[in-house]
Amino acid sequence: MANLWVATWSNYDVGSTMTAATEDLRSAVRRAAKAANQRLLRLERAGFTGQAYKMAMKDLRGRRRYYENTAKLTTAQLRHEYAILRDFISAKTSTVQGVNTVNYNRYVTAVEKGYDGTEEEFYDLVDKYFADEVEELYSSDIIYAAVTEGNTDVIDRVIARYRAGERVTKGQSLLEYLRAAKTRKGS
Repeated sequence: MANLWVATWSNYDVGSTMTAATEDLRSAVRRAAKAANQRLLRLERAGFTGQAYKMAMKDLRGRRRYYENTAKLTTAQLRHEYAILRDFISAKTSTVQGVNTVNYNRYVTAVEKGYDGTEEEFYDLVDKYFADEVEELYSSDIIYAAVTEGNTDVIDRVIARYRAGERVTKGQSLLEYLRAAKTRKGS
């Protein structure tokens, strides 16, 4: 049977890192790193490499895992590792269950806002439109509104021009989207 108990940051908290003893920090970082590395591995295996996983990779600055061997870390390094571990472990999407819950809640919210496709179709659209290329031209709020309202045609046209080599700015793409939205409301 799977272990349903999930550690929260309170299991590793030593209070202020400025007043905590170095050995307490070492112990907390070692234990938290072990749990965080297990979460990273589970997220990778499930294919969930966005959200908290992406944040962790940015914080790790080229490393693939948190430091479990803390013997050679300085107090300053321990404080830094402690802080990034706290951010990761505290994130809702640092577990597979957390990612699934957040994703389902997004789908439910989209349905409440008028989205009428299936859950699978919704995630296909999210994967398609929440790509780096699209996010260079549109904020996540605009992309989300376009997906939930079924108004992705303008985004598709702008991205096609962008891929064809046309210089398109974020401002131009936003104006084009807003004009189309205004036209839709007026019709």
